[in-house]
Amino acid sequence: MTDIDNYSRPDLIKEIKTLRKRVTELEKLESANKQHLQDLAEKEAFNFALFQFNPVFTVVVDTDGRVIKSNYAKRASGDRIPEIGNIMYKDYASNHEINMYDELMDAIKSNQIKHFNELRYKNKYLSITIAPFSKGAIITSQDITERKIAENDRIHLINELQNALNEVETLRGLLPICAGCKKIRDDQGYWNHIEIYLSKHSHLDFTHTLCPDCIKHFYPEYYEQMQLIKSRSAQDDSQKGN
Repeated sequence: MTDIDNYSRPDLIKEIKTLRKRVTELEKLESANKQHLQDLAEKEAFNFALFQFNPVFTVVVDTDGRVIKSNYAKRASGDRIPEIGNIMYKDYASNHEINMYDELMDAIKSNQIKHFNELRYKNKYLSITIAPFSKGAIITSQDITERKIAENDRIHLINELQNALNEVETLRGLLPICAGCKKIRDDQGYWNHIEIYLSKHSHLDFTHTLCPDCIKHFYPEYYEQMQLIKSRSAQDDSQKGN
């Protein structure tokens, strides 16, 4: 005989109710566990998509600097991507202007995030962040070459504009000029021909000629011929108009 055979009817009813209650609780627990597993799966899928399809090149390494995984950001560009097991900054991307492997190891050991905002790599400029965690580090790298070139062009343009402004300011000031020979005295006290001075302080080039008054003074015979030619030209124009 089993113990249940010794139960009275009321005891059996009570035991059955207890068992049903436990079954209900187990069913709720199983349902909650299924929901929890589903939530974890969705979260994992989201994190996977966020990691793999992030446009920023991302590499995860272990505490020895060996590559665990990397995302798709580099693959579309055609650049070489690190292989699983590669030592970061030794087997892959080892030609930085500073020792990035030592920087990586120091970040992991000190558990301190490191930022390199403008790091020269071959013919590129990169912005790199090393973020350590308990099992290694996450490394993100962005190519900022175009931004750096645009910034350098902007600085070059600003410098050119500043130089032009300085030249304009120089020309707007009072210039000491000789009343006789028309030479200009520079900041060092030297006297220069006006064309030499302006060539040094602006982008002007000069070509020499004579004004009508000087032609009349130095070459009167040519001046008379010029006046005669002008007079005949004016008469011809007048006759054509009539």
